[in-house]
Amino acid sequence: MSKIILVASGKGGAGKSTVSALLAEAFASKKHPTLVIELDSGLWSLDVAFGAAENIVFDLGDIIRGSCNIEDAVVPCPFCEGLSLIAAAAKPAAVKTETIEKISSALSEKFEYIILDCPAGIGETLENAAKCAELGLIVATPDPSSIRGAGRAGDLLSSAGVPERRLVIERCPRKAKELSPIKNLDEIIDGAGLQLIGVIWEDPKTRSAMDSGEMLSFESPNYQTFRDLSERIRGRYIPLGFK
Repeated sequence: MSKIILVASGKGGAGKSTVSALLAEAFASKKHPTLVIELDSGLWSLDVAFGAAENIVFDLGDIIRGSCNIEDAVVPCPFCEGLSLIAAAAKPAAVKTETIEKISSALSEKFEYIILDCPAGIGETLENAAKCAELGLIVATPDPSSIRGAGRAGDLLSSAGVPERRLVIERCPRKAKELSPIKNLDEIIDGAGLQLIGVIWEDPKTRSAMDSGEMLSFESPNYQTFRDLSERIRGRYIPLGFK
C-alpha cells in the first residue's frame, strides 16, 4: 500500500508545490516510486516543474468525469525515473474524498508514496484530502501571516484525524539574523503549533529547477535538504536547524 502524504499551506505563495515536487523527486531518486496528484484545480503548475507539459493528455478532471482510465492520466517525469504526476483539472472544482481514494487504491501497488499537492488555504479540497492522508506537511514561510495560516491548516488536519502533522519552513534565509521580523525558528514553530520536520533554504537554483522543468542541481543547498526530509519521513533521525 502507498503512504499518502498531504502537502498544504494556510496561505498562498508559501512554496507548497515546490515541497511537493522536490520531495517527490527525492523519494524517486532513492528508488521509492512516487506519484504527485495535483489537487489545485485551475492553477496547475507541476506539469512545468516535471518537464511534462507537452505530455499531458488527460488530467484529474478527466478522471473525475470518467473520460479516461486512471492509469492513462499518470504522466512519467522525463528526467527522474520512478516519479510521476497526475495534473490538476483545468477547471476549478473541489476534489472529493472518493476520487482521491479511488485513485490511491488503483495505483497503490505501483507507487510507494502518493503526495497530494493541495490548494493553498483552508477549503473543501483540503478537508477531503485530509480524510485520506497519513501524514500532513504544512508549509510556511518566515512571515507572520504565513505562520498564522499554517496554524489554521494544522488545526484542520488535526480535526480531520490526520495521524501525523509536521511543519516545513520554506524560503528560509541561511543566516538567522535575516529572518526579521521573526527572531528565530522557534518563533515559527511556536506560532504554527507544529513539530518541525524540514527547513528549505532560500535559493535561486531551487526556483530555477521548478521553472525550467529540470532536476534540482547538486549545487543547490536544497538538494541534500530534500533528501534529508525524505529520510526523516521514512523514520531516520537527521538533526534540524541552521548550519
